[in-house]
Amino acid sequence: MTPPNATDRRFETGRAVLAVARLLPQISRPRTALFIATTVLVAALPLAMTVATGLLIGAVPAAAEAGPGSPEARDAYLLLAAGVTALLLGRLVDNVHRANAVNLGRELELLLQDRLVAAVARPAGIAHLEDDGVLALLRIARQLGADFIRPERAVRGLAAIAPEFLAAAGASIVLCTFNLWIGLAWLVAWPAIFLAMQREYTRVGLTAYMRSTEMRESEYVRDLAMDARPAKEIRVWGLMGWLLDRYDRQWADRLDHSNRFQRMRVRTAVGVIGALGALTAATGLLLAQAGLSGAVGFAALSVYLVAMTGMFKFTAFDDVAAFLALGSLPVPKVLALESELAADERPVTTELPAEAPARSVRFEQVAFAYPGASRPVIEGLDLEIEAGTSLAVVGHNGAGKTSLVKLLAGLYEPTGGRITVDGTDLAGVDPAAWRTRLSALFQDFTRYQLTVRDNIALGAPHLAGDTDRIWKACEPMGIRALIDSLPNGLDTVLSSEYEGGTDLSGGQWQRIALARALFAVQAGAKILILDEPAAALDVRAEAELYEQFLDITAGLTTIVISHRFSTVRRADRIVVLDGGRVVEDGSHDELMALGARYAEAFTLQANRLARTPHA
Repeated sequence: MTPPNATDRRFETGRAVLAVARLLPQISRPRTALFIATTVLVAALPLAMTVATGLLIGAVPAAAEAGPGSPEARDAYLLLAAGVTALLLGRLVDNVHRANAVNLGRELELLLQDRLVAAVARPAGIAHLEDDGVLALLRIARQLGADFIRPERAVRGLAAIAPEFLAAAGASIVLCTFNLWIGLAWLVAWPAIFLAMQREYTRVGLTAYMRSTEMRESEYVRDLAMDARPAKEIRVWGLMGWLLDRYDRQWADRLDHSNRFQRMRVRTAVGVIGALGALTAATGLLLAQAGLSGAVGFAALSVYLVAMTGMFKFTAFDDVAAFLALGSLPVPKVLALESELAADERPVTTELPAEAPARSVRFEQVAFAYPGASRPVIEGLDLEIEAGTSLAVVGHNGAGKTSLVKLLAGLYEPTGGRITVDGTDLAGVDPAAWRTRLSALFQDFTRYQLTVRDNIALGAPHLAGDTDRIWKACEPMGIRALIDSLPNGLDTVLSSEYEGGTDLSGGQWQRIALARALFAVQAGAKILILDEPAAALDVRAEAELYEQFLDITAGLTTIVISHRFSTVRRADRIVVLDGGRVVEDGSHDELMALGARYAEAFTLQANRLARTPHA
């Protein structure tokens, strides 16, 4: 996503405010109707009080001269009653108006966040989560730090400014009855001044949006200083001073950038105040001349003067005006992102047979390059994986092993070639339906700060209530005794940050994650992918784990990714990747007999293992 150009910026505020207004009925039509009605009343009642007050001022001399009980006195009392009634009703309606606006604003933020999360979750793959424009919007949506770009504040700003705008317009119309050109000048001046200031606020907001990458970095540095996970390294290496210094420098740079825009805003404000001063002086001079010459009566003059003072209740310079511009700015961007990601959805044109894969999964001349990368990681890959067999994919770092399984899982789409399951091209298959046939455990598997039950059942959330099935997934991993020893068994939260929670060792987490993968298999997954999930273990522990797992998953289509050649020798078939292509293919014995890359790497790693002293 690209920032708007200079031409677009002139209309950015108007589009953003209109986007906010169009979303309000989606929250609640009755409350939006109430918002509109109270907006009109909050503007009209003060104007009525203004007219009543002006007329009252003009009626007081005649009422005083005529005495109590006179028609003139009764007229003055009626004007007083009308003014007080308008004042009291105005206060009451204003309270309802503001409370309704606050509630609508909060629900607008929830609506936008729900739609943003739904939009980001909609694409089948994950490439969009590496796009800087998407990440910038997500940072705004999460409201990290002291972020002032909040749609809730935009609704509050709209609730405050819209009545003022209408009231100023009404006062201008009143002044038109005195002098058409003066009234029209005020009618044009306030909107022009307001829009000029809104453009300045929008410019500041767009700068914050365009610098979102830098802001994310400063927030990341701040969070490092407060997060428990990196706390050990930060203290052992004495990094706290470095982190705080970097955070201070980044924020100083941001403030310097903001101050430059602040100076621009001050120049605009000085010009605006000068124009307002000239218009006010001209209006006051004309009213004074009209009053002194007797061209305008005392009552009418009072109405005009009160109307003119009421003009200055409409302001373009305070925080409320800034909230309207800045708070509404991300709304059209979120809606545009929603449309953009919806447009990226690929059509579903075919369905897989119920038993697929029954024969094989094939990579046919598959090519793939990560978004923005200059070189492909996979190029011309041909590979057939027979159903019901175990396949080990080995190779050095960067050979394309993980990219292969990401393509198979539909997290990215091939840039060339195709992937088929029993002859059906996965490009036309619903990714969500295909993934019900898969169970995957990646090297960087997630350690959910949830209960043991949830950590396992997330492999098939629709079966989370089946405790027997959960225990069945635990038993092959030998973790039932571990779970029974925890304070609340399956309901123990796996995080020491929660009361009654506990954390696990790396190996224990490993087995919980593997149980999650097995739980998905129990739910019907036919392909199990293990992408170096045990890379953090030593060679012997990893080999033992794979030996055990191959026994457990015998007869299942299993794909094991590893850069350790010595741990996968029992797989039915082993392929060696290099440069995104299969360079060797066969069983362990066949590849050893070949005496090429696999044999050399296996022998080298085996010799290193033999020289490793036992603990």
